[in-house]
Amino acid sequence: MKLLLALIPLFAVLAFFHPQPDACAFEAGRPVVLVIHSYAADYSWTRDMHAGIVSVLDAPDVRARWRVEYMDAKHHDSPEYHARLLELFREKYGRDRFDGVILTDDHALDFVAMHREELFPGTPMAACGINDLKSVPPGARDMNIIIESLAHLETLNAALRQNPGTRKVYVMIDGTLTGKSILREFLEQTRELAGQVEIEVVPPMTRDGLVRFAAERVHGELLYLLVYFQDAAGQVFTAEEIPRAVAAVSPVPVYAAWDFQLVSGVVGGCVTSAFGHGQKAARTLLDRLAGKNPPVAYSGLAGVNRHTYDHAALERFGISLSLLPVDALVLNRPLSYFEQHRSAILSALAVIAILGVIIALLVMNVLKQRRINHGNREIMNLNREMIETQRELLSTLGEVIETRSQETAYHVRRVAAYSALLGEKYGLPEEDILLLEAAAPMHDIGKIGIPDAILNKPGKLDDDEFESIKHHTVIGQRILHTSDRRLMAEARNIALQHHERWDGTGYPCGLKGEEISLPARICALADVYDALSLDRVYKKAWPREKVLEFIRRERGGMFDPRIVDLFFENLDEIEAIRYRLSDAAAGPTEIDISTKVECPGQK
Repeated sequence: MKLLLALIPLFAVLAFFHPQPDACAFEAGRPVVLVIHSYAADYSWTRDMHAGIVSVLDAPDVRARWRVEYMDAKHHDSPEYHARLLELFREKYGRDRFDGVILTDDHALDFVAMHREELFPGTPMAACGINDLKSVPPGARDMNIIIESLAHLETLNAALRQNPGTRKVYVMIDGTLTGKSILREFLEQTRELAGQVEIEVVPPMTRDGLVRFAAERVHGELLYLLVYFQDAAGQVFTAEEIPRAVAAVSPVPVYAAWDFQLVSGVVGGCVTSAFGHGQKAARTLLDRLAGKNPPVAYSGLAGVNRHTYDHAALERFGISLSLLPVDALVLNRPLSYFEQHRSAILSALAVIAILGVIIALLVMNVLKQRRINHGNREIMNLNREMIETQRELLSTLGEVIETRSQETAYHVRRVAAYSALLGEKYGLPEEDILLLEAAAPMHDIGKIGIPDAILNKPGKLDDDEFESIKHHTVIGQRILHTSDRRLMAEARNIALQHHERWDGTGYPCGLKGEEISLPARICALADVYDALSLDRVYKKAWPREKVLEFIRRERGGMFDPRIVDLFFENLDEIEAIRYRLSDAAAGPTEIDISTKVECPGQK
């Protein structure tokens, strides 16, 4: 008991200085970011890039708030469309201000660079998936640009190692502006391969022409498939359509440059990761908002490019895993026996380990039993005593808090007993009833943080004093925030919510109806019933009929209607508990601390 009383001030200090958020406080200070995508969400490149951005913005240490726009430039890219889009952005964001803007691909960069002073003046921006530095518009000054650097040379070098005897590589790419830009970069990168292998760029074809061309390839040839969103006939395709069609008929390996092509049956390569681009852009913007100086342009491969291969395609062409780079990622790789049965094996090992520990403990227990010459009964009594001690400590702490506010210590025991009875009648499982009974005494622990002048003031509190004493719910929640075990979690919810009202007008959070936890709703009625029935420093006890009439009147107001019904259906048992645990039946609870202390062993 002395130890418990000594720890109470420590609990109070921890409650006030531990950096726990207020239970009802709005999370302020998080960055607000607008994400503008060039293309629509049906484009896998855009989806993966967005997922990379969100993985950073939603990280526990960031928790940014973000909004997103899709320009859908693959299907709509006319000047008229851009004019209408500008009007829409003016309407949506003319009064909004963002901490930062993230742009993906060149269309979004070009659009925002042209209108940034009107739409987002002075707002820090990062752009990713940008074709090359030459395509960056003048209006993109002071933006952070992540260039879509494709690892053509590294991919082809890996392909030649994996396919010895290759004589010729066919490069398949569409005739769009993007395709032409990528082709120029490809030719610059692969000049050094001129003496090793013949490289031929396939002219733009229709879809059917591409499929026929791929089907006619022979041993000693490879296909390197770059972007093909639009064929020679002007037909537009999704990112996966052409790779899937070509890889399905090609008798030779097909390599690719982007990770979104890998779901289609191509072998792989040192592919550019849309997810990695999104992550890089989001991290770059956050670094800038944090006052750091990230590079204005990033064209490296680390973090955005990685050797990635499809296991099924490797097997199809007999490419050994030993020929892959050591850090390569292999998709769709069959699971090993351990991976297939990982859960069962780990569970079995865990069971064996637990059994080993149990056996060791049993041996130690037998030796201990022999030394003390006691049987299993003592072990059971010790376990029971530990459980009862835990519950008694919580109850005693609740009593100490009540005594501090000059209220009867047996109040918390009655509230616990009422709550347990109502929980049983509500139909709660036995374990939940025991938890409720153990946690209920802690409902007013937060009063430890309320000044005595307010806590023990006779008569009615003024508005400021009432606002102060209302804060005991949040103080209680903070004190009990040191553990997530079920008992502490239950006590924490009760401490925070036992002054919430069914109609939503309670405090501290204004929760309504079943938004309030069931244990807190039960404990609220039990607490009010007992408090009204007793003398308090600020009031006399109410007559029985007045108390019952108040509870009836607050059915659906302060209290859960079903709990009120259960209360009256079991009123005899409630009043029996009140009598059994009355202060008169309990006897005096005050301790005389003025008597002389007699120390054992001294005369």
